[in-house]
Amino acid sequence: MWRALADAGIDSDRHDLGYAPHVTLAIHPDDAPPDRLHAAVVRVAAEWAALPITLSGLGVFPHPAAILWAAPVVTPALLARQAELHAALHDLPIHPHYRPDAWVPHVTLSGALADPGAALTAVLKLWRPLNGWLDRLDLVRFRPVQILQSHALPQ
Repeated sequence: MWRALADAGIDSDRHDLGYAPHVTLAIHPDDAPPDRLHAAVVRVAAEWAALPITLSGLGVFPHPAAILWAAPVVTPALLARQAELHAALHDLPIHPHYRPDAWVPHVTLSGALADPGAALTAVLKLWRPLNGWLDRLDLVRFRPVQILQSHALPQ
């Protein structure tokens, strides 16, 4: 889907970013204490196994510019993972969209779009539900992508 959006000249950001499709559990400011982030990721990764996931539909965050995303089936296990990570870092600032009471699980397909119609058309041609696994927990700094820590989660 990323390639289709890039090939159609709609949006190439995710395709060009060089980081695999993922579900982001938290976004903390760049000045968050790295030792706290590292310790929390190590702690939760040691307790987690790979989690099955199904991408069942598409969504759009509409404002201020549309973001197209693939929608995973929201399971209690997925919500618990995000809540566990948040609890481990509860005293650190977090992007408001990633608080447990506001988080919408998603796999981002596009950057900001003035009009998502063309992106939806390009992606709908390819759409089918996808089954897979959330099988890694990464601590990542973006722009450019730097994987600071990566943990394979056993199945």
